[in-house]
Amino acid sequence: MKIKNIIEGKESVKVYPTTTIRDALITMNNSGTRRITVVDAGTNRVVGIITSMDIVDFMGGGSKYNLVKSKHNHNLLAAINEPVKEIMTNEAVCIKENALLKEVIELFIEKNVGGVPVVDKDYKLISTITERDIIRFLKDNVDKSEKVIDYMTEKPVVATSGERLKDVARTMLRNGFRRLPVISEDRLVGMITSTDFIKLLGSDWAFNHMKTGNVREITNVRIKDIMVKDVLTVNKDASLYDAVDTMTTNDIGALPVVEDGKVIGIITEKDAVSYFKE
Repeated sequence: MKIKNIIEGKESVKVYPTTTIRDALITMNNSGTRRITVVDAGTNRVVGIITSMDIVDFMGGGSKYNLVKSKHNHNLLAAINEPVKEIMTNEAVCIKENALLKEVIELFIEKNVGGVPVVDKDYKLISTITERDIIRFLKDNVDKSEKVIDYMTEKPVVATSGERLKDVARTMLRNGFRRLPVISEDRLVGMITSTDFIKLLGSDWAFNHMKTGNVREITNVRIKDIMVKDVLTVNKDASLYDAVDTMTTNDIGALPVVEDGKVIGIITEKDAVSYFKE
């Protein structure tokens, strides 16, 4: 099976190297995507990619925060109006349009990415393919006797509801996770994802605080104020098929595995993709 059969008709969201970070955030919010391909305006060739994890980095999680801290002396408004090329990931991992589905699955696992641009022989952008696209396409191939417990990650890294945004950003980047279950008094109370950073930074509330110079009010936001509180969960003995179906039906990337109100694991789209490789 070639991937062009999966992405047929799917439009790719794109921006240009000179697009401002703020405009890229607005585009990500409006399109409901956590990754945008950056293309050359004249040729449509892929020159980079900006993902939700780049935004987490920019918000204080890693080296891209230097654009705010060092270049603009903590002036987030000035930094967010810089061109997206300042924080995009260069040398984006791409896949050719005639690649086989198994090649994409192997690429996702090897490079630890959740989506890649699909390009022609000249590296011109055609579309994108994501873990979610693959899971939706292959969902009915999941053996219903398989259990969540055999594919979940046990004892996942978690955040606490009182932690600040910038501290959680560092945790996410350090571990390479796009999402963390949020606990309070050892009980699951929410989920924080890299997409929540996009929503916050692209909001009018954040923009108004940037204009008045209250940048630390943004980076010091408590996770409990921006996390998703109504979290769908799964039992360790549930079927893998049901978990995958829940994720695809609700357009979410992970399910905490809960037992007696406590998080004992997490199962993600990446786990499902790994199942299809097997």
